[in-house]
Amino acid sequence: MDIKSKNNHRLGMLILFLTAAAGTACIMALYPWLRQQAFGGAVNITMKAGDAGAWSGYSAEIGDQYYVFTDTWRVEWLVFWIAGAAFSLTAVLAFVIGLNRSFGLTKHRLFSMPFEFLAVIAGFAVMILNECFGDLQSLVWHTVTGELRSELTQELYMGYGPAGAFAVMLNVMVWFVSLLFICWLVVSAQSVFTLGIKRWFKERTVTGRLLLWGGRTVRNTCGLIETIDFREDSTKKLLKIVGVNFLLLSAISCLWFFGIFGLVVYSVVLFFLLRRIYASLQEKYQIILDAAGKMAQGDLDVEIEGELGIFEPLRGEMTKIRNGFKKAVDEEVRSRSMKTELITNVSHDLKTPLTAIITYVNLLKKEDTTEEERRDYIRILDQKSMRLKSLIEDLFEISRANSNNVTLNLVEADVVSLMKQVRLELDDKISGSEIDFRFHLPDERVVLLLDSEKTYRIFENLLVNIVKYAMPKTRAYVEIREERDTTLISFKNISAVEITLSGEDITERFVRGDASRNTEGSGLGLAIARSFTELMGGAMDVSIEADLFKVRLVFPRKRP
Repeated sequence: MDIKSKNNHRLGMLILFLTAAAGTACIMALYPWLRQQAFGGAVNITMKAGDAGAWSGYSAEIGDQYYVFTDTWRVEWLVFWIAGAAFSLTAVLAFVIGLNRSFGLTKHRLFSMPFEFLAVIAGFAVMILNECFGDLQSLVWHTVTGELRSELTQELYMGYGPAGAFAVMLNVMVWFVSLLFICWLVVSAQSVFTLGIKRWFKERTVTGRLLLWGGRTVRNTCGLIETIDFREDSTKKLLKIVGVNFLLLSAISCLWFFGIFGLVVYSVVLFFLLRRIYASLQEKYQIILDAAGKMAQGDLDVEIEGELGIFEPLRGEMTKIRNGFKKAVDEEVRSRSMKTELITNVSHDLKTPLTAIITYVNLLKKEDTTEEERRDYIRILDQKSMRLKSLIEDLFEISRANSNNVTLNLVEADVVSLMKQVRLELDDKISGSEIDFRFHLPDERVVLLLDSEKTYRIFENLLVNIVKYAMPKTRAYVEIREERDTTLISFKNISAVEITLSGEDITERFVRGDASRNTEGSGLGLAIARSFTELMGGAMDVSIEADLFKVRLVFPRKRP
């Protein structure tokens, strides 16, 4: 609360105090007139023993005088009308002051008592006023006639002046407190006008607060239904729901007859909450159902959006299903494309040497063929037949590898010795390739549990691949390095032609880096190397950075 609001509150409180004080002052100003009315019909007598019954009316000894008042009822009625007018006027003024929003009195904690408590206090006030209004009239009567002052001087031995002042102060206090209480009661009750009936019921009534608490509790309890994960044990949540429901019903049953009304309200609130929860569950279920329908129709790009509540676990599972279907479809499309490409490539690669063989066989059939030409044709036929044999063997090799129909003879093989052996066997090709091979091999043995024959074939395929496709007059690097739990064997070279394929695609069957297929090769070398590597528990990674072609073989120290 800012300083301005505090000052406005203080000003409003001051005006209420001044209103009560002004009302008290007006009432006290009428006391001399009430005294005149009281003594207007009074008779001053001298009382003697045995003469008390000679006068009819109210007799009183005031000072050293005796008076008989024959019409006290008139003063009592005057006090009644004065009190009624003062209370009514004070209530009206307090109501007007409370309506002034700049004062903000109804927002102050002093005037924020719940309506039920105000009703109880007002009821007690009416009862007290009904029972004690005669005492108020008697106080005013004794004060205006001077009887109270006379009794104070006689009983408490007070002086005449102090006794009169005390009597007046007692009246001032009674009237001021009464009027101030009316101001407080009216301002507290009128918050229904300043806050609005809805906000007033929520904030200024015990019933409203209890209903809000009950509704919030029921709503939160029902909300637990939407957070239940059917993959987990929901016993605790169910016990919590039942426990809260038990407490609410127990509290309602304590209201006796009013508990019936409470049960009606509880049932209505519960009905609307459950209907809302049901509608929410139905909506979320429909989202899942629509997504499943779209997926069934072949739309694998559908996204499940929005909050799903208890169906939230299904989002992840359906996403996995969607991704699985999508992956399967992509694999199928890719497989069909590869089959088409495979047939094309196989036809081309087998047809080329076969056509050459047929051509040279026809040439040999000619009778005018010289012996020198015949020997040359036979040499070419031998090359082409070996080429055809190699293609067929590679095709069977990759077919067996992909079907896991390969028998491995695992032994403790020294990969350094195998690499040196392959290098020696391919020395003629390496020397004639115009490629500067740099071998970085450890001096000590690197022994792994491998099939030495398959490992030899892997090294051979990768080195031959470099000889065929690396750019002449460049360097190629071959390295064997032991790491913590693995052995890394890497091959790096600069490609002679631009490679537009990815590292994953280039290891497929019948795929070549040379898209024109001008170089000799089956397109199966890398595919065979990868299959053999994976069969022996290793991993083969092919990466391409511009024209830099890299192959990494990783074998575990011990076969898992």
